[in-house]
Amino acid sequence: MNYKSRKLCLCCKKKKLKKIINLGKHSFADRFIPKKNKYKKDPVYPLIIDICKNCGFIQSRIVTNPNARYSELDYSYTSANSNYSRKHWKEFAHQLEKKINIKNKKIIEIGSNDGFLSLILKRKGANILGLDASKFMVKLSKNNGIRSIQSIFSFNESKKIKKIFGKANIIIANNVFNHSNNPMDFLKGVENLLEEDGIFVFEQPNFTVGAISLKFDQIYHEHVSYFTVKNIKSILNFSNFKINHISKNEYHGGSLRTFAAKKESKLKEFSIKNLLNYEIKNRIYNLDFYKKMMRKINFKKTLFLRKINKLISEGYTISGVGAGAKSNTFLTFYELNTDKIKFLTDGSIYKQNKLTPVTRIPIQDDKELIKYNKIACIILSWNISTFVISKIKKINKKIKIIYT
Repeated sequence: MNYKSRKLCLCCKKKKLKKIINLGKHSFADRFIPKKNKYKKDPVYPLIIDICKNCGFIQSRIVTNPNARYSELDYSYTSANSNYSRKHWKEFAHQLEKKINIKNKKIIEIGSNDGFLSLILKRKGANILGLDASKFMVKLSKNNGIRSIQSIFSFNESKKIKKIFGKANIIIANNVFNHSNNPMDFLKGVENLLEEDGIFVFEQPNFTVGAISLKFDQIYHEHVSYFTVKNIKSILNFSNFKINHISKNEYHGGSLRTFAAKKESKLKEFSIKNLLNYEIKNRIYNLDFYKKMMRKINFKKTLFLRKINKLISEGYTISGVGAGAKSNTFLTFYELNTDKIKFLTDGSIYKQNKLTPVTRIPIQDDKELIKYNKIACIILSWNISTFVISKIKKINKKIKIIYT
C-alpha cells in the first residue's frame, strides 16, 4: 500500500524528525468491521512516531487520509458509552461553567461525537453548534437535539462555519485536536472563529504518562500529534495563542486539559514551569528514553504471550474486555487473533457484532461471558479497569483476570 511520510515537523516546520517508536503495521484503530466485510483486507500503514530534535514536538510519521479514518466505515466510539465517560464530561461542563458564565454564550464543539457534552452545555443555556468528521456521529448528535455539521475541521472549513454561525465565545476540541493532519491550520481555523477574548478548550491524552507507564496502546493512526505540556506550549506559541490554564486529570489513564486564549487577550498567561520540570526530569525528550521504552515493551509482550499460551494449555477460553482504539493497537502489536482470543466484549451497541481490524476478533455483549466455566479475560480497557472488573465479575464470578 502506498503511503506518504511527513518530512517537516508539524509544529516548527524544521526537517529534524527522528524516529522514537515503531509498532509495525496497523490499520485505523477506531475502525470496526461489519461481518459482511470479514474477508475484505484493511488498509495498513507503518505506525511510527517521530520527535522533532529542534522543538521536541512528538508526531506520527505516516500521513493517512481523515476521510478514510472516519467516514469509510461508521465511526463507533461514543462519548456516552459508559458511566465513567458520562461522569467525566459532566465534570468538564461543570469546570467550564465555573470558569465562564456559559449561559447565552456561543459555543462550537469540534469533534462533538454523539452530542453528549454539547447537550449538557445546551441545557445550561449555551447556543451550541457541533462539528464532527463522521456522518454517523452527526446523525446521532442531531437525534440528541444538537445543531450539527459534518466537517473535518480546517481553516477553510472555519470560513464556511463563520458564515453559518458567526464567531464563538468558546471553542471546544476534546480528543480531536490531536487528530488533525495539520494542527497549525487547525489553530488558524480556531483563531478565525473565536471572539477576541474567547476561550479555546482542548483535552488530550497526556503522552508523558503513557510513555512512562509503557501504555503504547494510545498510539494509533488517528492520533497525529502526541501532547505533552511542552508540546502544547510550543504549538500555541507558533500560532496566535497562549496558555491560560492547564491541568491534569485521569481520563484515558491521564489527560491534559488546556484553556487557551489569543495572545492579545486580556486573560493571563499560565506558567508551565512545574509541569515542564516533571517531563524534563523523566527525560521524555531524550532519544535514549525511547530505546529503553521499546525494549521494555517487547519484553512485556514476550512475557504476556507466554502467559496466554499457558492458560490456553490449561483449558482456558481467552476473551478480551473493551473494544476500543487502544485495544486494537494492543491486539495488532501482540499479533493476537482468533487463534488465541475467542471474542471481545463491549457495552457499546455500535461495536457489538462487528470485528476488530486486522485481527478479526468478534465483538459480543458482556453477557457472552456467562457461558463459560473456565475463562480468562484480558482487561483491554485498563483505564477503567476497576469499573470493568466489577461489572464482569457480577456476570461470571469465575472469570480469571489478565492485566495488560
